Amino acid sequence: MAGDEVIRIMCPNLGCQRVLAVPSSARGKLVRCRGCGTNIRIPANRPVPVDLPPAAGAAPAKPAPSAQSKPAA
Repeated sequence: MAGDEVIRIMCPNLGCQRVLAVPSSARGKLVRCRGCGTNIRIPANRPVPVDLPPAAGAAPAKPAPSAQSKPAA
């Protein structure tokens, strides 16, 4: 079930930085860190993964020409 999903988020307080596990139902709400008492807003949307492949319409990077690819004179 998607309702049982847990969100892990790090406390932004540099003196604490405790990893909190909150239920997905807390999205868009404020929670309080049990370690230091800092109020933390849980993001409403899921974060986008960083390691996505390039977009379908994006042109691939062109390799630099090498000396071997030039025609012999």
